[in-house]
Formats: sequence, structure tokens, C-alpha cells
Amino acid sequence: MSGHLRGKIAIVTGAARGIGRAVATSFAAEGAKVFALDRLGDEVAMLSSVQGITARQMDLKDAGSVAATFADIEAETGRIDILVNNAGIIFFKPIEETSVEDWDGLQAVNLRGPFLCTRAVAPGMKRRRAGAIINVSSNAGVKGGNDESAYCASKFAIEGFSRALAIEFAPYNVSVNTITPGHPVHTAMSETTYNAETRKIWKDPSELAPAFVHLARQDAGGLNDRHVRAWDLVVELQKKGSNA
Repeated sequence: MSGHLRGKIAIVTGAARGIGRAVATSFAAEGAKVFALDRLGDEVAMLSSVQGITARQMDLKDAGSVAATFADIEAETGRIDILVNNAGIIFFKPIEETSVEDWDGLQAVNLRGPFLCTRAVAPGMKRRRAGAIINVSSNAGVKGGNDESAYCASKFAIEGFSRALAIEFAPYNVSVNTITPGHPVHTAMSETTYNAETRKIWKDPSELAPAFVHLARQDAGGLNDRHVRAWDLVVELQKKGSNA
């Protein structure tokens, strides 16, 4: 690692498993002080053994918990430089079998959660005129899927949310991008969604982490207001012979 994020303060949601865990550990390896947040308190707590990571339990559905957690972090560190809105859930149901509780629960995590987290970091990033916001999206944010109306709605919304934020934050030199794996990746979620053939080619989340590091280094004058395919960006970086 090259210390690309040395001295930065980063928050990663959904950090107990999969992509979130890989991103948190990669950021820490690059020198960032990382706050790994997840509702799975026992699992995320294991990340506290990694140098540079502080793990905290937080429920994205609880607006009070989100506000208090972010306020505590900013009070402790003085700032938040990087936010990765990674936490997400999925289910597959025909629309007529999707209950209001199903719908609201998914939107609360996948869309309302990023809203709450972004709202919490916005004043500080704007005041300091610096920061990077990375919202994890999906192919389901650009095309529909069978029995995925709730999930697709949340990810299409994340794309719109991010495009609007990019315009709002640009005058403050803060980058806002969405990122999707761009390749089958092995996570707890994909274990329930991928078929046997797709599992043969899935990649470990750590292989996508350099793309997140790259986006975390951007300001509004760099890579900004983009829908990024992580694997494509990793390949591009490898061709350049650098993670810069």
C-alpha cells in the first residue's frame, strides 16, 4: 500500500461483511482512520482488531442513532473526509406479494440510510470545502430485474440522489460518485442471488477495493458525478501500473 489516504477520516457503512469490510480494511491499509459501521455489532466489532479501524454498531433505520453516531465521530476527529454509503439489503418478490413493510424496510436501508448519512456529513464537508462521497449502486440502478421492484427502485433512486448531490456539492469541491461492482463479487448477498455458473467467476471483494480508494482520493475537479464500474476501474488502474 502507498498511504494514499494517510490522515483521512473515513466512514464505511455495512462494514461487517463483503464489500464494506474489504473497503474498510483497504482504507485503513492506505493510512486512513476508518469508522466501520454496521447493525451487526458482533461481526463489525471484529474489525477493531485491524490497525486504523474503529468499529461501531449503528442501525441505519434509526435516524437518531445515525445522527448521534456521526456527531460523536466528528466531535472525536474534528472532521469526516470520506463517506462510503455501502449498506444495503435485497429481496425478490412479485409486486403483489411485496408488503408495505417489505418495501419500507428496504428503502429505509438502501435509500433513507444514505440520505441520513450524507445529511450528517454535509455541513462539515461544505465548510471545509473538501470531501468524497461514494454511494454503492448496482446494475439494478440502470436496468430492471424480475421480482426486484423494491431493490431496483432504491438503486435507481441512489443514482438520481447522487447526480443531484454532485451538483450541490461541486461548488464546495466535494466529489460524489456512484459505484457498482461491474463484475460478479462474492458477498453474503450474492450467495443468495447468484447461480452456480456465476459463482464460478465471482471475485473476492478485496479485488474491487482499489476502485474505492481511487474515488476516495477525488475532489470535485477530479473523477466526479460518475457511475463507476469498480472492476473496470481496477483494470484501468492496473494497466497504468498505479493505484493513483
